[in-house]
Amino acid sequence: MADTALKSAQWQIRWATVDDTPALLRLFERSFGATMSLDEWRWKYRFADSPGVVCVDNGELVAFNGGMPRPVFVDGQRHRAVQMGDVMVDPAYRGILTRKGPFYRVVQAFFSDKVGETLDYRYAFGFPHARHARLGRALSLYCETDVIRAAEWSPQPKRRLLTTARPLTPQDAATVDALWQTMREALPEVAIGERDSRWLDHRYRQVPGRNYLQWLVVERLTKRPVGICVLRQHERQVELLDLVAPPKALPRVVESARHLTARLGCDTLTAWLSPSVASALAASGAQLTDTDVVVPGSQVNGKALGLEVENRWWLMGGDTDFR
Repeated sequence: MADTALKSAQWQIRWATVDDTPALLRLFERSFGATMSLDEWRWKYRFADSPGVVCVDNGELVAFNGGMPRPVFVDGQRHRAVQMGDVMVDPAYRGILTRKGPFYRVVQAFFSDKVGETLDYRYAFGFPHARHARLGRALSLYCETDVIRAAEWSPQPKRRLLTTARPLTPQDAATVDALWQTMREALPEVAIGERDSRWLDHRYRQVPGRNYLQWLVVERLTKRPVGICVLRQHERQVELLDLVAPPKALPRVVESARHLTARLGCDTLTAWLSPSVASALAASGAQLTDTDVVVPGSQVNGKALGLEVENRWWLMGGDTDFR
């Protein structure tokens, strides 16, 4: 069917509108074999003028490349970046793996219009599996900038003497912002997505259908803030989604997360980490393994620009939209 479609299609490539949302949700289900709620879709793309680029064949949406804006700091400067997500191709069209195909057309159009030194976003990043990323590189769409590793810690039931933790509340916004400012100023060498109170509220409190646990770690005697950890429980396993703390304090915050894992009655604390994060957590005793997830950038408007952040990303599971 793909060959027939390639020969006969009068494809339209354009930016998605609100009116496309029902068709995009149907395409999501066809592409991934799962459903997404309208509320989650709206949450995900709330900061984007358009969710992304669509390919239309005879009135039917057959491919989509989405993008979610994310401020990032690189070399102490604030830039606009975009997280690529929901790269979808209708199963009937997946065999067209050339520059004439829907995958190439929607990704190329997005990068060409939006990602470049003088365009809306200086950098793009995403979390595809290596096989998908290889296709993007072969089509001169992606450049590989980083990788994701898996970390694992045992729970720590022993009571901590110097620190304690309490649930983070909206009233802690000033504390979050102060910790974030200290963190980013201490990490000028990495490319790190904004983690202020507004971002944490959007990412972890406003997301529909998920239950995240945000904890503020403080010194037991002085109550001075040490850092923040964001957790998500998966039955007997706890996932560490995010950390906001000065780099020297990060192992202490992980120690608190291990203690909270024990309090939840779980067997393991896990996390997704880029190597920059793993290096900062070297003293935490994490067991690291490789994953099949990579972090590509765009090379459509210049590979050198995409490679400015090569091996410099500070990424965790919370930097994705799906964990």
